Amino acid sequence: MKYYFFKTVRDGSRNRLNPLPFQTASDGTAIIQKLNTQVAAGGMKLREAYPIGTVFCSSMCELSARAGTPYYCAGDIYPILEGNSNYDFNLPTPTREMLDAYAEYKQKAKQEAAQTLFSGQGTPTAPKKLSLLEKIRKDRRYGVPDIDRDGFFVRESDWYLLIRNIITRTASMITGPSGTGKTELVCLAGKKLGLEVNIYNMGTMLDPISGLLGVHRLVQGGSVFDYAKFTEDIQKPGIILLDELSRAPLSANNILLPCLDSRRELPVDMAGGNGLRNIKVHPECVFIATANIGAEYTGTSQMDRALVDRFFMQEIEYMDADNEAKVLSKRCGIEPSDAKIIVETARTVRSLYTKGEVSSTLSTRETLGAGRMVADGWSVLEAMERNFLPFFEGTKTEGERGVVYKTFLRH
Repeated sequence: MKYYFFKTVRDGSRNRLNPLPFQTASDGTAIIQKLNTQVAAGGMKLREAYPIGTVFCSSMCELSARAGTPYYCAGDIYPILEGNSNYDFNLPTPTREMLDAYAEYKQKAKQEAAQTLFSGQGTPTAPKKLSLLEKIRKDRRYGVPDIDRDGFFVRESDWYLLIRNIITRTASMITGPSGTGKTELVCLAGKKLGLEVNIYNMGTMLDPISGLLGVHRLVQGGSVFDYAKFTEDIQKPGIILLDELSRAPLSANNILLPCLDSRRELPVDMAGGNGLRNIKVHPECVFIATANIGAEYTGTSQMDRALVDRFFMQEIEYMDADNEAKVLSKRCGIEPSDAKIIVETARTVRSLYTKGEVSSTLSTRETLGAGRMVADGWSVLEAMERNFLPFFEGTKTEGERGVVYKTFLRH
């Protein structure tokens, strides 16, 4: 008869019965030492009659599960006492066969333990510590956006890097061509992380002092400082999105710099009176900026190097043709064939721009605009004419517009 051996252990405030090591089940599989063991009626009383560390014998060890939690069933158990210990005459005692089996088990276990130690397999090793990237990849909350589910495409490497920067509160500046989805990408990341995204359009902020700090107002004959919404948003967890920072007036730099460096504060010296002069940025508030950098972007300014140095720079490019066509088809509800024509035409124009043959490029905004017109009943050619040609000088037969129009006909 096959016998199995267990030992009582203390697990927090509970008394458990666990299998001893180096045992195998009837089917040859290894018995897991850490699993709890259930015993037959009266077994709990028997376990409590002997001190923690007592070994028990049973002829049964069957794997079972309850609510998805595995455990062993041992049936009737018998205490195995050694040395001068005496059995309680009111409780069951093991047979001679059980005692001999235990002696044989100890000898075998000693040999296997020595062999395992010699091979190095028995040396306890600390579990491998996961890197932050590995943790992000494993966490379902941070799954890469899917075209079918989110109507958005981003490269996996770009997505995980943005998530990492937000989690670690690393101020980041996302650069890339206009229309690559920089702003939407940040908003989607905030949604996935459950963080509020407060967007500040820096390109339309003509007066950064009133837009970021506040203004004095006359109230009942006296002057009261009215703090800007920005001062409230930086005092709570979330994402501050400084959209199109490259278009911001240079005076915004001096206001933002102390928020982005080690000080993490916003000086408001102009408040006066009893108002706050230094507003601390919340530890869980992260700054993300977007910028269009390049000579083709009119209205942008050369950003101060001191400001740029406070950001982690992350560049986003146009998506590949297949995924851009899928996004276009998904968002606009048009035929994949029509989406493909629009995207391939736009990519040809982008290539002409890169070669210097035309002075402007076409972003995803323009391809989406064309897609929506097609969805509303216009032909692909009419939609591209309306959405693409206004960015170029000349006529359909001359100048840049003529060059671009030929690409329409080609596709």
